[in-house]
Amino acid sequence: MGGDDARFTCDAPAGASALVVVGGWHGARDKNVKKYTEEFDAWGVATLRTTMPGHLTFSPVNAGRRQYTRDLLIATRKARQTHGLTDKPLYLMFMSNGGCWLWESMQADGMLDGEFADLGRACAGIIFDSSPAFMTFANGAKVLGLGMNPVARVAVTGTFFAAAAAMGAYSLLTTGSLDATPPKMFWRAVRNAKSYGAELYLFSDSDPLCDANKVQALLTERRDSGTIHAKVSFKRWKESRHCAHLVDQRDEYVAELRQF
Repeated sequence: MGGDDARFTCDAPAGASALVVVGGWHGARDKNVKKYTEEFDAWGVATLRTTMPGHLTFSPVNAGRRQYTRDLLIATRKARQTHGLTDKPLYLMFMSNGGCWLWESMQADGMLDGEFADLGRACAGIIFDSSPAFMTFANGAKVLGLGMNPVARVAVTGTFFAAAAAMGAYSLLTTGSLDATPPKMFWRAVRNAKSYGAELYLFSDSDPLCDANKVQALLTERRDSGTIHAKVSFKRWKESRHCAHLVDQRDEYVAELRQF
């Protein structure tokens, strides 16, 4: 259990057959993410879970996200060594964009082909739960305000839009477009990500935070691309809440994970 870094929690049943690293969604508590990792643990699969702090998820600069991602990969390598998993397959699971920013950072910095190439070689698959979500400043503000009281939501949303305007202006001045804003950089990175094993996308038409049509277009492009060659599978539900497919569609959700 646990490790030297309290941000990352590892559970490894004896004789574990694989390791799944789970990046939780923005605002998730450890007990929320643990409900997912307990499913894997019950199957004899080791897990390492974390949730990136919101101030890094929504930061206008990348340095904090990059460092957090690097620390996660260090913890992943240590977990594999400590629990005798270096010869076992590795899976990465990203929940909403709070988790998927970890994937963006791995891609943008080429981490799985550089310092952590051993993890890249071990990676057998990537699971996307309610992600990647096509971001706009509007839905970013909606996510940031989740769970807040109305007064705090107004204050935080106003600050967020002011920061977004500043980021947009900077991008326009430096690139002549909005390509340097975090939402654009995020989507470009996940869309063009190098393929590491198989990819499973789990999403819903009724999810207001993750546009199902955008996810479908992305996975189709990755599957049919002549350069990425991603091996893609997916489950698209008509009705299921954001990051709640384990609850709303439990039997089918678990079946997809076990088959993957």
